[in-house]
This record gives sequence, structure tokens and C-alpha cells, in this order.
Amino acid sequence: MAEFKNVRIGDILLERGIINSDQLTECLQIQQTDDRKIGEILVDKGFVTDEEISQVLAEIYEIPYVNLTEIKIPNTVYEILPIEILRKYKVLPLELDNQILKIATNNPLDVTAMQEIQYLSGFQIDPVIACAKDLNIHLESFIETMHTLQGSGKNPDVVGASEIPIIKLVDSIISKAIKERASDIHFEPQPKQMRVRFRIDGILYERNPIAHNLQRKVISRMKILAGMDVADNRRPQDGRFTPLQYTNFDVRCSTLPDVHGENMVLRLLDKTQITFTFENLGMDEQETQMIQQLIRQPHGMILLTGPTGAGKSTTLYTMLSALNDISRNIITVEDPVEYRLEGITQTAINTRAGYSFATAIRHILRHDPDIIMVGEIRDQETAEIAIRSALTGHLVLSTLHTNTAAGAVMRLIEMGVEPFLVRSSVIGVLAQRLVRRLCPHCKKDVLISPEEIQTISKYVPVDTTTTLAVAGKCAKCFNTGYMGRVAIYESLIVTNKIRQAILNDPNEEQITQIAVDRGMKTLKMAGFKKAVDKVTSLEEVLRVTFTEDI
Repeated sequence: MAEFKNVRIGDILLERGIINSDQLTECLQIQQTDDRKIGEILVDKGFVTDEEISQVLAEIYEIPYVNLTEIKIPNTVYEILPIEILRKYKVLPLELDNQILKIATNNPLDVTAMQEIQYLSGFQIDPVIACAKDLNIHLESFIETMHTLQGSGKNPDVVGASEIPIIKLVDSIISKAIKERASDIHFEPQPKQMRVRFRIDGILYERNPIAHNLQRKVISRMKILAGMDVADNRRPQDGRFTPLQYTNFDVRCSTLPDVHGENMVLRLLDKTQITFTFENLGMDEQETQMIQQLIRQPHGMILLTGPTGAGKSTTLYTMLSALNDISRNIITVEDPVEYRLEGITQTAINTRAGYSFATAIRHILRHDPDIIMVGEIRDQETAEIAIRSALTGHLVLSTLHTNTAAGAVMRLIEMGVEPFLVRSSVIGVLAQRLVRRLCPHCKKDVLISPEEIQTISKYVPVDTTTTLAVAGKCAKCFNTGYMGRVAIYESLIVTNKIRQAILNDPNEEQITQIAVDRGMKTLKMAGFKKAVDKVTSLEEVLRVTFTEDI
């Protein structure tokens, strides 16, 4: 929506010779004891017409002037805005084309009105100027027609518009997702309807679908909220917004063109419920002490590995929070910045502007950092710059996409980083996964089976008297059997023996075995320990760690 500069309409009319200075002075004196606008007083005194004022405004603001007597309003716009909004802001819907609503107004400077109309309609707004007298006449005629069209049972005064239910529908879906602790909402167009799914504790659950004839309106509504281009449905777009009813949430939006329409995913981020502590991560006392000792090193590189959605960012933020004090300069480069941390400088990459992870690190090094957090190492250039930073007196925290802790070491070498640089820079690697916590209200104890003993006993001690827990169903967990998630970790400390192995062309299994011999718990060990402690189920551990074996 255009931004307008304030103008003194009286001065403009004077400059154009439409009024003289005596007339303007007289009206300004009246305005000192009158709440009306100067234009209204000039019209009331007969010094100028409504049309003249509106045409001047249209020329100044480069907004089209319309003669409403020449406009034929289609029936499709009669149900877009409620009557109370039309009367409150004195606006007249004229046309809906390609998700853009054209409205006539006599006050294009009323930004609040334009924003509320855009919000309520779900469409982008294209204002045009009409004279006040004609606008009032045509507005009342428009409202009478709205009442006439109620024959089908619609009530514009109550429902407001056919688009108002779309707004309520989108709001209700977001509200339901937040109440069910969903991290993501998927809107997926299908041939006959739009599928809606919530990701809760890492698993997608289907919810009520959206009728096929509403899917474009629903997507358009969310694109408006996120500041996206409503008319562009051929390219992926990203945006974000804060729901009016849940201001403590950030909603990140992403669209993807689909053969059946536009696919949209919303990521829900709660800004207030996050407290970054090792206890909240689910670490035991031994793991916490080891990680705290690792991050207190003055320099070196610490890597976190795992698939997307494994909680790596949360662990990184927890480490940064533990390190954050007045004596350290901490700078992060992220894609994007997910959570704001007070006292830490956070920057987001912008690939379109040529601001990549590697470019950002180069600039960060000029800002005297003690600790650098790199959201992700994606290529050789970023890896080498991050490693050089670690070798020149900085503590560098970052992430890689590998399945195991030892795999991170091998991935750096595969990227083209020299083994001697990896050996000298990397001081520790954490592989992690998130397993669902069993709902404490409905979980059930069961005696371990012989097959389960055979599966678990290689990793943690169990016997025939051991009991495990399985998921139940109840209203508190929305019948999923689980409530929340907890991380399991595989913590690899780079010892002298591992450093030596890195130089000898090792494989992932060799490095893992050396670490296990020195006391490292693998992901399966950590997961089965959570199962024996009845924090999660054996089924959940096997689901999450099925590729991790030593």
C-alpha cells in the first residue's frame, strides 16, 4: 500500500487559483472553533465543490479519481466487507480482480482504515478517490442492495461478508494448532479438497480438510498476513506474521507451487515459552557437565549434527545462553534468526544480496568476536572460513547434516577441508535426535518381552523383571499418547587418539568405535536409557534411531 505525505489542501487550492486568500483565511478562522476539516468548511461555504477537492487530491497523490455515477458495481463485491466497516470508514467496494480489491474513498490518508479493510477482506487494497457527496449517496445505495441480496439467508450485518468466515477459518486453524502444541501447519491442495495437517511432536496428524472452493481464499488470506505477493502463485515465497490473538507467537510462512494450487506451511514459534537451559533439553547431569566443560574452551569448533527438526538450533541457543555474559562478544549468523537473544548480536544471511554464511563470517571477524555461531555449514568455503576462525582464537559453534557424531568429521573432509585442519580445529561433536515424551496421564507400564531384552541388552542393562512404558490415549495428549519431546545425544569429544585417526584416512565406524571405547554413549544407548527410564517408548526410540548402529 502506498505511503502518502501530508499536504495542506487549502494551500494547494490557493496555488491552483480555485480559491483566494480571503476565502482561505475565513475558513481557517472558522476551523479554530470547528472540528471539521478545512475542505469540508470550504465546500460548506460554497468556495469549492466536492469534485474539485477530490480531483486535486487524486492528482497530488497520483491516485485515480472516479466518477461513481459511471461505475457499475458487480454483485461479487457486495459481501466482502461488513456494513459497519463501510459506514465507519466511508468506503465503497468497486471491483475484485486477481485478489486485489478496489475501493472508493475520500480519505486515502487513513492508513488505519486501509489496514483494517485489508485485514478483514483478506485482499490487497487498491484505493481510488471519489467526492464525498457522491460517495455518501452511492454507499447508502450499496448497503440497500446488500440487504436486497440477503434473500438467500445471508445477513451482512451479522456475518459481514463471505470473506469474514475465511478470516475466522484461518484464525481458528492457527488457534487449534497452538492449543494442540503443533510446531507446523501444512496446507496441501488436493483435487477435491485442501488437506490440513498439524505436526505435533515431530509427527504429522490430519485435521479437518478445507473445501476445494475455499482453498485459494485461505492461501490468499495467509499471504496477505505474511506480506507476500497475493497475485504471484508461480514462485515460492516466504514471509512471517504475528497472529492478533496470539501475539507471543511468530508465524513463518512458506509457499510452494503445486499442480493443484499453492502448498503452504506455517511454522509456529512461541517467543515466550522458550527458556534455554540444559535441563529443558533433557540432558542428564553427566551430559550437562561434559557439554558445559566443552563450551568453556577458549577456542575451537563444536558441531551439532542431525536431520532437520532434530532440535539443533535449540541446543545451540542453549549453549549461547550459557556463555552469554558481559565479558564475551557473541555474534551469530543464521538463516533465519529464529529467536532473539538479549546481549547477543544476531545477523541473518541474504543470498539474494550476496550475503552468505561465508561472507557474514568474514565481516563478523572484523567485529572482535569471542564466540561465533554459524547456523549451518553448507559448503567448503563456509567450512574453511569457520575452521580458520576456530584456529585463530575463536570458539565456533555450528551444525552439519549428518546422522552420527563421527559422520560430521568425515563430512568436513568430504567437503574438501584438509584432514590436518579438521584435526586441529574440531574439539567436539554432538549428534542429536528428538524422541516424544510419553504422556504422563495415560502411559502404561508393561513387562519387557524376550525380544525386547535381546534388542536392548546390547546397549543398556535389562533383565526379565524390567518394565517399560507404552503410549495410551487421553484428552490431555489429544489421543496421541505423547506430550512434548526430549533430546537424546551422542557426544563425541575429540581426543588425541581420534585426532591421530583423522590423519590416517579413517572411516566413520573407526572413529565411532574409538569414541565408544572412551565412554561415548551412542544415540541408541541414550535412547534405550530413556525407554528404560519410561521417559519414552521403545517403539519411539527405534523409530528415531533406526539408522544408528555401531
